Amino acid sequence: MTLSQAATLTKQIITLSIIILTFGLISFIAYKVWYAYYLANLPLIEEKPNLKFGVLPAIDFPKSLVSSSNFSYSIDTSTGNLPKVGVDPGFEKIIKVYFVTKTLASLLSSEKSQVLAAKFDIKSEPQILSETSYRFADNGKTLTVDLDSGNFIFKNDSKTPTNITLDDDNKLTSDFIRSLESLVVLKEDLRKGPSKILLLKNDSNKLTPTNLRSETIAAQISLWPASIDKKVIVTSQFSTSTISGIVYQSAADLNNFLALNFVYYPVDTSTFATYPIRSTEEALADLKSGKGIVIIEPEKPQVSITSIYLGYFLPDNYNPYLQPVFVFEGPHFVAYVPAISSDSVNTSE
Repeated sequence: MTLSQAATLTKQIITLSIIILTFGLISFIAYKVWYAYYLANLPLIEEKPNLKFGVLPAIDFPKSLVSSSNFSYSIDTSTGNLPKVGVDPGFEKIIKVYFVTKTLASLLSSEKSQVLAAKFDIKSEPQILSETSYRFADNGKTLTVDLDSGNFIFKNDSKTPTNITLDDDNKLTSDFIRSLESLVVLKEDLRKGPSKILLLKNDSNKLTPTNLRSETIAAQISLWPASIDKKVIVTSQFSTSTISGIVYQSAADLNNFLALNFVYYPVDTSTFATYPIRSTEEALADLKSGKGIVIIEPEKPQVSITSIYLGYFLPDNYNPYLQPVFVFEGPHFVAYVPAISSDSVNTSE
């Protein structure tokens, strides 16, 4: 083969290689474009709820003094409309229901209750109310302890608060947390959850709310567990948690506590099932028909609803499941409506 022939052959090979590479590249690009179009036009596969806990028990709401059907409602949210489930943020079509852990009394529970009583300077022997409930009473103080859960209610009628300067809100909250630590009952999610201070004044020998710090003689401090899945924990009194204390002057000293309620049920966030959410239109219809629970009763029969969101309702008594609710809020008004589709809840209870 001459040099001229070799050069010609080399040029032909290079040309053929360029053609093949170009064709391959165009084919690859065309395939990627087609595949992207194919994926974009696939029918959406909706996640289905697993209903792992079966039919859920009805939520143990508090007894309401008034029916939610007694009022007329206007929707005055920022958009002027109800949120859309499956469209608006925070309103998923499918939501998690969590298992709530139930603890049982052990051989040490009785001893632990007596240690707790001693921390409140109660030195009497317990009155046995039942196999799982003790009551201690001494010098105007009473402490009722549930041996299963370790929950307790403390009252001190021996103290009469006076117009002593009250610590600021931040110090009251931080000292309340430290007091719970000293009682060895503080849970980690209570550190991360919201808190609220309610100022109290003396009104005919009764403590009633006030907005004026100048007439305040005591304060109620509430702690809520941290939000779960960006949804707040709500309770039977809304403005007061199941973990709350009434103190005068300072929350740093247990002797300053007039009352302390500690009702806590640990939520196992690793054990859950998924359930379908009903629409906000259905929830509003239930509210209008009397199936909602009015937590804060409005002053007028016409209620302006300015906020609607999903939260998890934590009852005062043990329930094995933490279930979601729609929260309807407005001026001087709060109501709850169950959020799980009625097909998945035992409404006959």
